[in-house]
Amino acid sequence: MAIIRRMNKEDIPTVVDFFVRMYRLNSEFDPLLESASDLEQRVKEVVEKCVESQDSLIVVAEENGRIVGAARVTIVDRMFYEPKKEAIVREFYVHPAKRREGIGQQIIQYLESELSKMGISVIGAWFPARNLIAASFYKKMGFRDIYYEFIKKIE
Repeated sequence: MAIIRRMNKEDIPTVVDFFVRMYRLNSEFDPLLESASDLEQRVKEVVEKCVESQDSLIVVAEENGRIVGAARVTIVDRMFYEPKKEAIVREFYVHPAKRREGIGQQIIQYLESELSKMGISVIGAWFPARNLIAASFYKKMGFRDIYYEFIKKIE
């Protein structure tokens, strides 16, 4: 069983590596998700800002002193809905060798607990529509689809 905890500064290189891997994998789902040429730098900047941020939270899953998973959520306003705040999972990565061991479920449960302490009662997830593995995972975790985002490249 993994230990789930908030990320600390020493975790940044591993978390950046995991999230970069996730974005590169996402780019395989659709050409409109092509990774930026400076992807690693962009991810590093976002992750570093999250260490002190009140509007985001990064957690890691650790086994035997080694990080095996990570997730980042951002807190956003729901201007026209109740409750007025929502957490959105923006990045979620479990090392391939550790998948199907319940680590993802542990991460979601930890996030729910931490978000509840922050007064957040709604959590969503953001991922490529063609990622059927992610869709299946979130459905198993009790999530349901509520929005669709359609994108078209302008020629």
